[in-house]
Amino acid sequence: MKLDKRIKDGRRPLDCVDIDVAKQFIGKKGYFANCLGTFQDLESANSEDPLKYATLKKVDMHRLTAFTDDFDGESSYFLPEEWVKKPEKKYRPYSLNDWIEQHEIGDIIHYRSKYGTELRHMYLGTRHKPESVKITLGDSSYSLERLFEEYEIEVNGEWRPFGVKGE
Repeated sequence: MKLDKRIKDGRRPLDCVDIDVAKQFIGKKGYFANCLGTFQDLESANSEDPLKYATLKKVDMHRLTAFTDDFDGESSYFLPEEWVKKPEKKYRPYSLNDWIEQHEIGDIIHYRSKYGTELRHMYLGTRHKPESVKITLGDSSYSLERLFEEYEIEVNGEWRPFGVKGE
């Protein structure tokens, strides 16, 4: 059986034979299911056997549904969260519409160059030419592509690429 590509190499969902391994994950998050086939695609919604994300509460070596989650559901299989690769966040540069929806003229933008220089400038507006659009931060104007390539922006206390999550 082919498992989801995000499951780390050499790892597989645990079953009732893996009780000793599973005990080390009590109190940790993971994925629960009653059908091994559910782990072929961690994103798909299977109404017959949905994949449940919860905390492993207990392990019972006397049952085929050996894993109990923090909602008192019982499952035959458990996959620890740490055995799953986190999806990479893909970003793209802001479009002018993205930028305008999230920022108003007068906002203070906290950003930094990828080389470490931290800046706080007021967003003053946009400059439009037939071949490009620039936003003005403080006394400088930047293309949205340049900001994406050379800077990061602070959003809700976290640094992220100067752009938005792409589709």
